[in-house]
Amino acid sequence: MKKRFLAMMLCLCMALSLAGCGLAATQAPDSGNDSGSSSSSDSTGGSNGDAASGTVGAYGSSAETQGKTNEIVIKVSNGAGETSPGVKAQLTTFAPMVENDSKGRVGVEVYSGGQLGDDTTATEMVVAGQLEINNTSTAPLVGYVPELGIFDIPFLFNDEAEADAIMASEVGDYLNAKLETKGIVNLAWNENGFRELTNSKRAVATVDDVAGLKIRTMENKFHQELWNSLGAAATPMSSNELYTALEQGTVDGEENPIANLYSYQFQEVQDFITMSNHIYSPFLFDMSKAIWDTYDQETQDIVRKAAEAFGEEEKRVNREAAAENLQSCIDDYGIEVTYLTDEAKQAFLDKTAHIQDLIAQETGSEIMDLLDQAKADYAG
Repeated sequence: MKKRFLAMMLCLCMALSLAGCGLAATQAPDSGNDSGSSSSSDSTGGSNGDAASGTVGAYGSSAETQGKTNEIVIKVSNGAGETSPGVKAQLTTFAPMVENDSKGRVGVEVYSGGQLGDDTTATEMVVAGQLEINNTSTAPLVGYVPELGIFDIPFLFNDEAEADAIMASEVGDYLNAKLETKGIVNLAWNENGFRELTNSKRAVATVDDVAGLKIRTMENKFHQELWNSLGAAATPMSSNELYTALEQGTVDGEENPIANLYSYQFQEVQDFITMSNHIYSPFLFDMSKAIWDTYDQETQDIVRKAAEAFGEEEKRVNREAAAENLQSCIDDYGIEVTYLTDEAKQAFLDKTAHIQDLIAQETGSEIMDLLDQAKADYAG
């Protein structure tokens, strides 16, 4: 009896010692879709694989990698929770590809929920060579590369196809080159997605419908200017306070990608969604250049190939989740969804066009010229 008790205590201690460690690449991630939170019960329908068989998605741990001590370990930091599209794609694509293609020489540890620090702290660690990779929005990077501020331009892209094309153009190359001069190698673009407007007062189909609404925004002066220009009262507020503020009517609405909206459960306290696509938010899979430069060419090729595959998979999972979440908002919560007509969208553009000029004052003209050319090339 005493031995059984000691064995049970030993197992418990081992389990506790593993808490907070990086997520294992050979375990299928929990279903969910939150781009900024770990609390979600909705499945994205992504290929999670079979944890029992040791496979994950299209990749699995081969016999060559099982039980092997890694010569190199790549830690990946995420501010988002373990059910987010980014973390899921890192577990199902990036980590297994790196480990298999390197035959176990390179291992990957995925950390979620800001375990290694928030995005600002993790970015500083990447620059200092204290952390391999941080998957982050542009927010903590604008201080290093002001040109990344272009992604605060309202209505910059019409749709996901245009966003993908511009990111793959000279615009993306230019930004990546700028990042390298600051000690950051962006291995892949992924995304948080298009931000959409929600509120509890009325359907928003025109600029006039926005007037008087109290809209929560991030602490971003350009986002605040956007909504103030449209006649709303922009109200900066932490996302952690937002559910209660919406429930109590402190603010009428908010703006977020659909997957974020759903994961924070704002659909419970909002009645209307407008698919405004007013801001596109990319993510960057940022590697420390100081560490990157220590890898041989073969290792760099393996890691970059896996990172590019991760970027594509994350966008697929994120977009699939957004579509499923939006349908759930309609079917399960009775939310009314409005799509802007071309005429209405032009009115939104006209009201907010001056913000691009404000942003250009901080980014400089070179990136703006590249952006205009890339958009013209895409339009044909």
